[in-house]
Amino acid sequence: MPPPNSADDPPQNSAFLLDAGGPERSFFEGAVLGARGLGFEYLGYVIGVPAASSGWRFVMTGNYPRAWQERYLRRGYHEIDPTIEHAKITESPLSWSRALFAGESMGPLARDTLAIGFNHGWTQPLHDPAGGFGMLTLARGGPLGEQELRAKLPMMQWLARVVHRRLFGEFQAWQRNQAISCLTERELICLRLAADGETAAEISQHTGVGERTVNFHMANAIGKLGAANKTHAVALAMRLGLLD
Repeated sequence: MPPPNSADDPPQNSAFLLDAGGPERSFFEGAVLGARGLGFEYLGYVIGVPAASSGWRFVMTGNYPRAWQERYLRRGYHEIDPTIEHAKITESPLSWSRALFAGESMGPLARDTLAIGFNHGWTQPLHDPAGGFGMLTLARGGPLGEQELRAKLPMMQWLARVVHRRLFGEFQAWQRNQAISCLTERELICLRLAADGETAAEISQHTGVGERTVNFHMANAIGKLGAANKTHAVALAMRLGLLD
């Protein structure tokens, strides 16, 4: 999986477009065909992971027009999108219409979604034990009736699980590889020893380097992982499997 494309990131790099390539591209195109077979023009998938700097970091992909996706991120719509707010707190599916975007603060988002016929949809959040989530959205211009929803719900939820398992897993692997490649061996050693409960002074004795050097390596690790402090850095490193 190629890294997220940050060419049009909003401030603080809190959201990215995910450019699937190779096998992931073929997989995604198959998922889009599945969505169309269920009667939906658009399929979108959003990943949300906790981040110290901005609260959340989002990665998104979909068959929406590329210009619309870039506009969505550039204008920070991910920060007010009610489907994302829903996905943060529950795994319950959400069937929605344009009325969901009726709030005054969402006026620009509502106008932009109207421009591509994004009038009705269904969203299925799926949570990760580490605190992140994936969110599959199926959308179209025409309404989604209760009878149609009941008939198609099993296949819609199956599609959501399949897409989530593949793309969330691929993103986690990419994120882990990025973290491994940017952390030095000294920084990893300091994180491993800190995970065992050792203080900077104890790590200094264990490694034979000065306590100031230990703090330097730990500060670098905290910065590279985007953590708030040492405890958070250790937790992130453990979550990514870097300390195994």
